[in-house]
Amino acid sequence: MVYIINSNDFLTQAPSNNPGGAKVLLSGFPTLYLESGEYLEPVNLWINHLVNERRSKNINSNLRAITRYWRFLESNHMSWDTFPPSKYKKPTYLFRNNDLLASVKAGTLQLSTASLYLNHVVQFYRWAMREKLLITDEKNSPFQSELLKISSYGRLAHMANSYNIRTTDLRIRIPKKSPNQSLNPLTKEELAIYSKQLNQCCVEFKLHQLLQTLCGLRVREACTFPASLVHKPTELTSKVEVEIGPHVGVETKFGAKRKVEISSFLMDQLYQYLISERRYLRSIKYDFNSGALLINKFGRTYSTSAIQSHYGALRERIRKISHKPFRHRTHDMRSTYATFRLASLLNNEKISPVDAVTLLMGWMGHRHERTTWKYIQFLNKQNIHQKAISFLDEIMEEAIFGVGDHRV
Repeated sequence: MVYIINSNDFLTQAPSNNPGGAKVLLSGFPTLYLESGEYLEPVNLWINHLVNERRSKNINSNLRAITRYWRFLESNHMSWDTFPPSKYKKPTYLFRNNDLLASVKAGTLQLSTASLYLNHVVQFYRWAMREKLLITDEKNSPFQSELLKISSYGRLAHMANSYNIRTTDLRIRIPKKSPNQSLNPLTKEELAIYSKQLNQCCVEFKLHQLLQTLCGLRVREACTFPASLVHKPTELTSKVEVEIGPHVGVETKFGAKRKVEISSFLMDQLYQYLISERRYLRSIKYDFNSGALLINKFGRTYSTSAIQSHYGALRERIRKISHKPFRHRTHDMRSTYATFRLASLLNNEKISPVDAVTLLMGWMGHRHERTTWKYIQFLNKQNIHQKAISFLDEIMEEAIFGVGDHRV
């Protein structure tokens, strides 16, 4: 099992060409250890490179990718630097086929996320080879490099109608989708079934899903939502806005800060969990304080893999009960929030479509307006119910009843 421990800032000797040989202060970074206590030197050197040399602002996806890869190596008793002659016996190809693509097929991982994780693993190997931590040849190599020809359609296409990029034969091809095809929010009927089955789940997973469905949080954002932002709501406000980002411990995309809205009802349920005996006993079981609201039985932050495991079981129950396909991922809870919330804003005569998109863009943390405008196109096509957000609040609040129980 691989564990992550955050290190503090540290002093180290400056390069020899630095006058006076003074020491420099470097930023601390997440370090990986095996359950035996072994320090994973090649990985930690790479993370140090990302943090202190490349000055990467956010390494969350790098960290998730390399951690997942190392756990795959451990569970299959493989070494990161040993590559059999057969391509499909190499750990990198097995990781792509048996872990990432298998998870995509099972619906627990997005194809784009699988591609991103694999790219990070390739980056790690390229860095290790460049730093001479891994010596390879044509037969003993983690992958085969190749050139990919890309057509150019820009203003200067008449001068160069194509260009080559360096890639590998490991890459995962992602089919192009139209903006509407990429959205897969739950329908009203699916929400009703989903909410009833959600009420049978453990309280941590239930609250996680409500943070996604009622607040539009990404999976990892809901996992790392901090206890410090939870408070007992007053009766004067129906919704409150809180700011999330790395500054409060939330692992947002690109490390960006943004405000999200939380209904007073949901805030009250988060508060009841915060002061519950269940959470207290978990928090004191081990000398560990993650700062996150949702913690597992070891007192640690709920992991995305645990969430996906719970969600997979929930999805199977829904399929058996409804006798219908339920082809949704956890990320679709976020698009469900965006779709219903935007519908309610557009139904407000005091808010223009531009202002509605601007508000949703802020709550969702979209960097580009076109990402948010695709929800307008989706709504026009689907003709969502006029009382969309009222229905969303009503149906999901039903799932919260019993939130204080102690299901495991």
